Amino acid sequence: MDRLALKHIFTRMLAHRDEQSPPAVQQIKDAAVLIVDDSRTIVRALQLMLEREGYLTFSAADGVQAIAMTKRQRPDVVLMDVVMPNMNGFEATRALVNDPLTAAIPVIMMSGTEQVSDRAWGIRLGAKGFLAKPIDKEELLGKIRSVIAVARRMQERDQIAAISPTDALVR
Repeated sequence: MDRLALKHIFTRMLAHRDEQSPPAVQQIKDAAVLIVDDSRTIVRALQLMLEREGYLTFSAADGVQAIAMTKRQRPDVVLMDVVMPNMNGFEATRALVNDPLTAAIPVIMMSGTEQVSDRAWGIRLGAKGFLAKPIDKEELLGKIRSVIAVARRMQERDQIAAISPTDALVR
């Protein structure tokens, strides 16, 4: 990354450091969302909902596909169902969170059951959120915006931390 780009990131971080709210919605547009669910109906409904809001979407039918696609496509967020064939959402979330290549990509888990134990287990494994099906559109959009904004700020912070103090002052 060139110095001008790093300076721009550093300037943006300083401008936003005192803000409590996430960046405006338009800054999240064109973010990529991987939808992981074995139900084609649910996948299609979520795709339509998210694409109308300006998100790019792609899908996987199980945890094994989700891990491969996350490594290949590098989405901004993963929406992960819990109950799926081959590898369930808990196993896939654990694999994504523990892999250095995918650990920074937030996972939001979804489940048709509202069991407190599922929610607690998902968060304990590293999911950044947990939504009950049927998915509430506003809750989903709010959670996606929130986790993407946090992930982007963390990425910017890490990039700034990698800059030497003299590099940050270069005009």
